[in-house]
Amino acid sequence: MSRRFEIFMHSFLISSKDRDEALKKATSLCSQERIDKIDVEFINFEKLVGIEDIRAVQKKIYLKPIKSDIKAIVLAAFNGMTVEAQNATLKILEEPPNNTIILLLVETDWQVLPTILSRCKIIKIDDKREKLGELEEDQIAEVLSSISTSGVGRRLRLAQDFGESREETIIWLEKMIIILRKNIIEEINKDMAFEQNKIKILQKMQDTYTIVKTTNINQRFALENLFLSI
Repeated sequence: MSRRFEIFMHSFLISSKDRDEALKKATSLCSQERIDKIDVEFINFEKLVGIEDIRAVQKKIYLKPIKSDIKAIVLAAFNGMTVEAQNATLKILEEPPNNTIILLLVETDWQVLPTILSRCKIIKIDDKREKLGELEEDQIAEVLSSISTSGVGRRLRLAQDFGESREETIIWLEKMIIILRKNIIEEINKDMAFEQNKIKILQKMQDTYTIVKTTNINQRFALENLFLSI
């Protein structure tokens, strides 16, 4: 199998805290495939990517390359994507044109739904997040499990405990998203059936994370709303 054929087996997801490095990697991949600059379109989303943004991309995705055999669409979504936008992106990744490669750029791969990750070749340029130890993973998994089985009072107390500050809320949400996403991906890779409810919970957590990080919402209120809905 040639390297040129191999690249067409995948869309790419490039994750990096350093946006310039992610863009450099995308440019390098296009250069390796001898795609002329005129056939590489960089779409830089300055804010949270919404469904209308992806619909605009869909209109461009089927245009033919001008000078090269193939073209590249680089989607820089460092500020995150709504669940609706991710689902629309998934449809593109499931049936991309034969003459197009798609490169999705994000800060961290856990911002993206596992269904998208399963359609992409993942390239991690860096990962500065603190690695979770086995004990911490178990503790977080236990919290995740207890949320869905606890009564209203327990859920509100958890929201109070995790929502003392915006920074702490963001950290806890990150950890819970990482662990839940890891669990789902493991089940997908093992061809195990998993509860669709897990995907819905992950989507709600990602939405809450984005809201807390990008708006002035009261973090405790956001957590209460999240925990009472799962």
